[in-house]
Amino acid sequence: MWQIFKPVLREYIAPQKAMLISGIFFGVLAAAAAGFGLPFMIQHVFPLVFEQVPTPEWLRQLVDTYVAEPYRADALLWAAALIIPLVMSVRGVATYLNAFLLTKAGMRALSHLRSDLFARLQWLSFSYHDKQTRGGLMTTLIQFTQMAQQGMITVMNDLVIQPLTLLAAVAYLVYAAVTSDESAMLLVNLIISSACVPLVRYVGKRMIKQMRAALAGMNIITSTVEETFSAQREVRAFNLEGRQSSLLSSYIHSYNSMLIKMACWRQSVTPAVEIVCALALAYSLYRGCSDGLSLEQFTAIATAFYFCYDPIKRLGTVANQCQLLTVMINGIMSVLHAKDETPEPAEPAALPMPVAGDVEFDHVSFGYSADVPVLKDISVKVPAGQIVGLVGPSGSGKTTFINLICRFYDVSAGCVKLDGVDVRQITREQRTCSIGLVSQFSALFRDSIRENIRVGNPKADDEQVYAAAQKARVDEFVESMEEGYDRMLGESGCGLSGGQRQRVSIARAFLKNAPVLILDEATSALDMKSEAAIQRELEELARGHTTFIIAHRFSTLRMAQRILVFEAGRIIADGAHDELYETCQLYRALYDEQVQQAQQEKEEEA
Repeated sequence: MWQIFKPVLREYIAPQKAMLISGIFFGVLAAAAAGFGLPFMIQHVFPLVFEQVPTPEWLRQLVDTYVAEPYRADALLWAAALIIPLVMSVRGVATYLNAFLLTKAGMRALSHLRSDLFARLQWLSFSYHDKQTRGGLMTTLIQFTQMAQQGMITVMNDLVIQPLTLLAAVAYLVYAAVTSDESAMLLVNLIISSACVPLVRYVGKRMIKQMRAALAGMNIITSTVEETFSAQREVRAFNLEGRQSSLLSSYIHSYNSMLIKMACWRQSVTPAVEIVCALALAYSLYRGCSDGLSLEQFTAIATAFYFCYDPIKRLGTVANQCQLLTVMINGIMSVLHAKDETPEPAEPAALPMPVAGDVEFDHVSFGYSADVPVLKDISVKVPAGQIVGLVGPSGSGKTTFINLICRFYDVSAGCVKLDGVDVRQITREQRTCSIGLVSQFSALFRDSIRENIRVGNPKADDEQVYAAAQKARVDEFVESMEEGYDRMLGESGCGLSGGQRQRVSIARAFLKNAPVLILDEATSALDMKSEAAIQRELEELARGHTTFIIAHRFSTLRMAQRILVFEAGRIIADGAHDELYETCQLYRALYDEQVQQAQQEKEEEA
């Protein structure tokens, strides 16, 4: 367990050491006041008040020195009585400062951990994300870190206060045993209380098993919710509301069953420890009466035993919490230490400046899984400034081809080069600055339209943003909005139509003006009229840039100087439109089908 906790403590807790040391100091003070101060007060202070026992010589001399004769009796009474609020004030204030400082340190540490986890998830390769579920990653990022934060604060707090309280109480028992022969036998109860240890260990093992199952259940619930919300159109179009609700209810029922089992095991620790403690206290009462203990002696020792048993009980809970924390921290560290399958080069190679945009595939093969190849021995050179269309049936490898240019994945064999440099030897910053991407699914963020366009070039001023927006015809719909470019968008661009979102995405590419441009179904969300209106601007954008175009509409490919035809992971034809139409049967079939479909749409519209 220590090996699991150590990286978190070293990297995130240790930087808060000043606050931690202060919190621990106040924990020591609170533990001493509770474990030793209260029993001592019960045995020695209360008798001064109620039984008129002889006043200690040091206290009498102090009163005689500073208090006049008529007031000495009352002064002794007040001095004895004020010890009670003094001890309780020290304990209360120290407990508060201990909890506050440790909580603050823990929240700071875990905030850094959550930020690092989020940053790591964004850095890890697409291959890693393909193997995970969104629900599982969200559970790790939000719930694991939250539970780890709360758990570590509690554990840190109890690991300071409870052992010290126990030691202080034991110290008083040792003091009582040394000063009173009748009290010595009560130390036997500490041996009796050790019977709780095997029980706590057994419960901890059962809880860790249930916790793993419960966390897996939570991943399924989160994934189901995320999947349902992201597919609301399909859910409603196919009347799947009842199916999804029923499915989620079954998952929640299973998850709740696991939580109930875990709660049963967790709550069993407290009564078990209390029963053992009660038996020990009953034995103490019997022996104490038999050996002639006074009431104040027995009360003080019973209080000390309470401050022994309560920490034991709480430490049992802490032990179980540590078991649960082990699961959560393992989940967090598995992300932080996950292997990056597209790592930054140890010795990066610099691209020639300015970047021209030559792209070369040299005997490239790739598969998302080792046994299913998607691209097979692809070799092709695209000189700088050439506009290339990618054509082929769905699943033929077109999108994978451009994914490898962007290095979203690493090739299985061969290499992809940009200006003669293997993309694996180029830093991510160099690569992203050199490639502009307009994808089929335009992702917009919770921000203004202006800032969503500025994503293409964060350093661009407003005039450059407006110029890019005009080229992408964004101004046509923004001018009709009261807020204009300050219009705030909701999640995933909520507030704009599909075509409007796509235009904002295209405006980003205009603003970025990268030497390599990738248009992956960039006009798929536009109707034919809107596509025709923006086609000239796309041609202007592509001019002088190495451009790759994937489009189902052949009208979008008319500006392509060269077309690559994909089939089953291979490039089966390479040439201009006229040449391919005559020589490539697959290309001719795809083109004729597109023309026939367009003609049919025109007739239906007429």
